[in-house]
Amino acid sequence: TMQIVRAKMISRSMSVVSSCTIARSVIRFLDDFGIVRYGQPIPRSGVGDAFPYRAQQSSVSPADLQRDRGVEFAYLLEDVDDGNIKRHGVPPDTMPHTSAPQQKAAVLRRFGLHVWTRPQRAWGTSDSLVPIRVRKLLTPVPTPPAIWAVGVNYKGQLAEMGVERSKNPLAFMQNPAAAQNPFDPVVIPPVAAGECDFEVELAVVIGVDSHGRLCKDVSPDAALDYVHGYTVANDIGARRWQGRKGGGQWSRAKSFDSFLPLGPAIVSPAAIPDPQQNVRLSLRVNGTVMQDAPTSDMLFPVKDIIAFLSQGTTLLPGTVILTGTPAGVGFVRNPPVYLRAGDEMCAQVEGIGCLFNTVIEK
Repeated sequence: TMQIVRAKMISRSMSVVSSCTIARSVIRFLDDFGIVRYGQPIPRSGVGDAFPYRAQQSSVSPADLQRDRGVEFAYLLEDVDDGNIKRHGVPPDTMPHTSAPQQKAAVLRRFGLHVWTRPQRAWGTSDSLVPIRVRKLLTPVPTPPAIWAVGVNYKGQLAEMGVERSKNPLAFMQNPAAAQNPFDPVVIPPVAAGECDFEVELAVVIGVDSHGRLCKDVSPDAALDYVHGYTVANDIGARRWQGRKGGGQWSRAKSFDSFLPLGPAIVSPAAIPDPQQNVRLSLRVNGTVMQDAPTSDMLFPVKDIIAFLSQGTTLLPGTVILTGTPAGVGFVRNPPVYLRAGDEMCAQVEGIGCLFNTVIEK
């Protein structure tokens, strides 16, 4: 009898796992007790999206931008294990090896990532959700094992810089410690004063494929299978450090602490099935639009970038790939526009959200 009951429990759990729906948008945050949580952001009353996208043409006041960052509550989420196995009383080691979601979740968990599904229900109910207060939003990826960046990857930026298109993506690495929370300040150190610039970018978070395989030597056709999600990046750079001060390499210029705000959420690949289909990026400084372009303006699409970086190289889960920035950066303007203390930046990617960061100079 116990074996029959056990088999029914496994079967029930398997049916839930195989049919689970991945959460569309996930935030990582601190609750009122300082505990790190993951949840689904709850839109404010009267707002259809927790992180509304404000088009270039729309009038935006500082108060509007402040409200865009005001996520007050989120629903706690279940992951594949907690929601679909432990909740049904089935030990994880009894799950059949043919469970692709379970295999994927097990690999991601070793790297600090989760497969989040539906919002948690209150104990003993099937429809009472569990909201929790958001005290502070955090970067959606706790500690990226690596950050790859691609330079000059938009047609508009290629034209404004007056350079030739490269044969392959212009890739370089950045310091993972540069990652900053989505609404925390960007702090410019004395060694980079008077030369810092902004760059809104679509950021890709690498995961594993449906069978739990790591991303290595993948083809462009298979590359998007390894995307864990997408988020927004504001890739701050110290321009003189990109030149002579940095010896001609770009990593140092992009690696100062707080120079890479990420967030505010990570959205699932299902929410952006084709990252080249006119997903719009924009960036404002003190309310003025500085950058605005669709991802269809990319020279190397996301799938080609992932495939290129993966050749002979394992892209570990949690790796962040910055896919380039559109035209409008400050240093090519006449006169140049560099960030100063007190400046307010709002970097947006349509369907994901807005980063809001003030500038502090030490």
